[in-house]
Amino acid sequence: MNKPLQRNCALAVSLLAASLAGCVTKDVKNRAAIEQFKQATAGTWTNDRGAELTIVPVRARMVTDEAVYVELRDANGVFGRLLNVAVAADGKKIVQRALTFTQEGQWRNLREQPELFTALLPKDVRPAGTCDIQPAADANSVSYSCGGSAPETFRRQ
Repeated sequence: MNKPLQRNCALAVSLLAASLAGCVTKDVKNRAAIEQFKQATAGTWTNDRGAELTIVPVRARMVTDEAVYVELRDANGVFGRLLNVAVAADGKKIVQRALTFTQEGQWRNLREQPELFTALLPKDVRPAGTCDIQPAADANSVSYSCGGSAPETFRRQ
């Protein structure tokens, strides 16, 4: 192989390796951001009205790669959703796409039996807008809004 061609091949390989390293780095950063979000929001929270918000990271691989289960218990009853968690295209925010259950009664005990999430299939859920859960910097509270509701503050229980 002649020297200019060898240099061009070496340059092409270097550029390819650098671009792949950039993708891996972005992917690693996104996964770290999602894990940090899950850790910061996981737990049971209460608000001033006595409502209880439970957020649990779950595995629902047939439906989404990254998920949390959100359950709100208040005077109106129990309301559960699965959130598909992803990093926004700009890399600055965690996007939370809500999924409701097509047969709510079938999935009533998800909080007590999280292994049921592994049995979820795409036909068991449907899109339900977005949610916005924002952990406070001090990790003692979260702001929660889902389906267009006004944000509420919940404190760690």
